[in-house]
Amino acid sequence: MRPSTFAVLCAASCLQQAIAAPSLSSLGSSLTILKEEDFLAENSPKSASAILVEKDKTYSQGKLVCDQLTEDVWSPDTQDFFAGVNSSLAYQVYLGKYSPVQLFWIKSPSSGPCKAIRLGRTLNIKTVSCSRRLPTLCTHSGAWSNYTFTDNSAPYQIEVPAGGMQVTGFRDKYGWRFDGIKYADFPGRFVHSKVRQATGAVSALEFGEVCYQNEGWRGGPVGGSEDCLFLNIATPYLPGAGQKKLKPVLFWLHGGGFTGNSGNIRNYDGVAMAARGDIVVVKINYRLGTFGYLAIDGTPIKGNYGFGDMITALKWVRRNIRHFGGDPNKVTLAGDSAGAAAVRAMIASPKAEGLFSGGILQSMPSGWRGYPGRFTNYTTLAEATQETGNVILQMTGCNAAANKAHCLRNLHPDVLNLLPARASVPVVDYNIFHSRTLPITGGPGYMARVPIMIGANRDEGGMTGLDFTDPNASAIDLLTPIAQRSSYFLHGEPKDLVAMASLPEFPTPAIPYGGQNVSIRILTDINFKCESWATAYSGRKHNTLGDVYTFTFNRTYQPLWWTGSQCEPPKSPEHPLGDPDQEYFKCHSGEVDFVLGMTTYSGEFQRNELDIPFQQLIVDYWSSFIKSEDPNPPKAYLKARNYWGTLNQIEATGRWQKFNRHNRKMRWLQWNGGQVDLDEEEQCEALDLPLTFYE
Repeated sequence: MRPSTFAVLCAASCLQQAIAAPSLSSLGSSLTILKEEDFLAENSPKSASAILVEKDKTYSQGKLVCDQLTEDVWSPDTQDFFAGVNSSLAYQVYLGKYSPVQLFWIKSPSSGPCKAIRLGRTLNIKTVSCSRRLPTLCTHSGAWSNYTFTDNSAPYQIEVPAGGMQVTGFRDKYGWRFDGIKYADFPGRFVHSKVRQATGAVSALEFGEVCYQNEGWRGGPVGGSEDCLFLNIATPYLPGAGQKKLKPVLFWLHGGGFTGNSGNIRNYDGVAMAARGDIVVVKINYRLGTFGYLAIDGTPIKGNYGFGDMITALKWVRRNIRHFGGDPNKVTLAGDSAGAAAVRAMIASPKAEGLFSGGILQSMPSGWRGYPGRFTNYTTLAEATQETGNVILQMTGCNAAANKAHCLRNLHPDVLNLLPARASVPVVDYNIFHSRTLPITGGPGYMARVPIMIGANRDEGGMTGLDFTDPNASAIDLLTPIAQRSSYFLHGEPKDLVAMASLPEFPTPAIPYGGQNVSIRILTDINFKCESWATAYSGRKHNTLGDVYTFTFNRTYQPLWWTGSQCEPPKSPEHPLGDPDQEYFKCHSGEVDFVLGMTTYSGEFQRNELDIPFQQLIVDYWSSFIKSEDPNPPKAYLKARNYWGTLNQIEATGRWQKFNRHNRKMRWLQWNGGQVDLDEEEQCEALDLPLTFYE
């Protein structure tokens, strides 16, 4: 018998309905993924996980929610309650959501009676009436993700109402993920973006296109897109209707010299960090290079379009992040390299006022001359025109056009993207920025008074183009070619710098470098450390910044996609990936994967037994600052979350102290590190970049 037309149509539509993502609003509850995140992924002894349906429901109602999530009611017969679920529930008690004697529905026989579980040191299972209303534990079968694999298929999807949008994301083993949300439509080339007013269905299952950049950053063909203003959200928690207990937000600004990189580098949106820290992580794309920063005096092209995108994304977060569990009033900006310079830029921009509450600045390029100095001491429109704008006009032939802006806007994007000249620095445009630098001593101009963390890696200059082929080369031999090329990373004559800088013996890497040690130290101080320390000093002296915490990383893991042999620890048969307890250069960006909790996710295997505990410690420090403006996690919190490694390390090394001009201490970030005197203060003085630089 042939099926009826109705049957055929019904089969198609009913199948679609069956696999459609459940709506959070229809589930009638907040949802939390319970997973003790230790960054060991599939190798973790804390293998158990569950989805907590927070609202009290009868057993059958709770089971229905689990069914809609394509899961079952959780059972201690299939997972060890003490392998991560018990401690995760204890943390919910710590948050004040439940009492210590709260019962939670677990899987019960279909014929009854109904069962519930209670926290304790042993299995504490009770038989209760099925009509009683309790929160429910569902199974959680989301897959482990890494940089090569993500399962975002229908069984793991969920739809979240956000204003007029219905945003479909998914969950993996770490948490809920919403990738590739467009926060702004492409406004046109050299036009500032505006917050996208979207309605209807929005798919957030795949990363959005990256912004135009060169192949060195993309790791593949030249290009990208101008329609690239996407953001990614990772969260352990989805709030039900009217829920006001929201999570602090980390708003991450990627590095890349304002010419490359993206918010979804290595296919990572911050989900493991969100799970470990119980925070919401937002990572964004913003326009890069000439598309984001070209400024030409006498035309409508005034630069800072990438910074405008950051502000637009912050406004989107302000309006919408509560729907994904984030607190719009508790947003911390953080970034590495150019991302740190972007955090500083947001502190300097009145357009960003009220959109964030704190900042974390890692490995910020700085100085007083040359290219790195442009990241903290902004160029004028006339200077930008002379240095970059006129060159680009000449290279494109638009210098002869009657309407230069029209000419540039109508070029194929590949033409601009492939030019050897590229705009990439902040400009005083009297829109985003009104002054050349922060009024950090209390002078006229705008500056957001927010708490910050600021610091660098010990040997930032190890990735700045030095020659490492000759271990016997002198510092003058190594620095002279850099000085001859340009003032890109060097201010002053090499012979004068080497002679005047106070350079006591520094720890020497396993390879017997000589001049490289001195050269890296000079480049690190001039271009990264000294102005950061001066920012901390004057910001606290004049009370133009909130609390300040300073740091230097002395343990790093160079990202696999951007490294050099000098930045990796010495290898041996016993340590084929290198021994990080031995000496090596701790280079630029070597802290990023630790901070974001992404070493395992990115395929970076443990080099020794301390890599994972150190990453846990760093994420716990950073998450604490994001939550409380203090990097010292409360001991009660660490106990509630079962974070004993971090607790033991903090008890062994003491509290991370606030920096001020009378207490010039920083955190030396290595295993068994602690508070030490501010490093390189004497060298910065000799290099004419003293703590009093802004004074």
